[in-house]
Amino acid sequence: MSLLKKFLGAGRGAPDTQPPSSAFHESETTAQHRSNRNAPRRELVHVVLRDTMRKHGIPSDWIDCRILSAVTRADNVGMHVHFIVGDKGQGRLIAYVQAFQQSFWEEIEKFDPRARDWLLSLAWQFDGPASQARQPMPKPGEWQDKGGETPPAADADDDLEADLKALYAIRDAALAPPAGAAPLPSGPLPAREAKGDDGSR
Repeated sequence: MSLLKKFLGAGRGAPDTQPPSSAFHESETTAQHRSNRNAPRRELVHVVLRDTMRKHGIPSDWIDCRILSAVTRADNVGMHVHFIVGDKGQGRLIAYVQAFQQSFWEEIEKFDPRARDWLLSLAWQFDGPASQARQPMPKPGEWQDKGGETPPAADADDDLEADLKALYAIRDAALAPPAGAAPLPSGPLPAREAKGDDGSR
């Protein structure tokens, strides 16, 4: 029996008595470390959001904030910030998203000039039912540039014709016989004379 125990290692600490692997412990420690690094930044985002809203007179319950921690490929700890606009503010704020976002960036960079290194993205979400005063989607042609930069249809046709000519030229060049090759006869090919079984004509 003692020989079996010795073989199994019971007397010197069996494999099941070894301390558990530290892989999970290290992962938890790393995650905790990253969370600790992001904690002051999370607080900064919330403070700057409140200050920016107060600066522009926006009621405090119009915009909420959700923060998602992230790690870049370079193993840098950062976060994605998600602004959530509730029912009360969505009809009024939709036209000022870009202006508010720019103001938020200006305010947070006053506290941390390198904020764009760890604040990886800003996103917006408009909750609740759509405003009754919303504009419907425009017709497809309305997305065209009205400043005259969009080429007229005639120019598009000219471009298409030029492209086709270029393609035909490439095709003709590929089908052309190589230089120095004998030209093919233009008429029908002469019929070959029949030969007998012994090779005589």
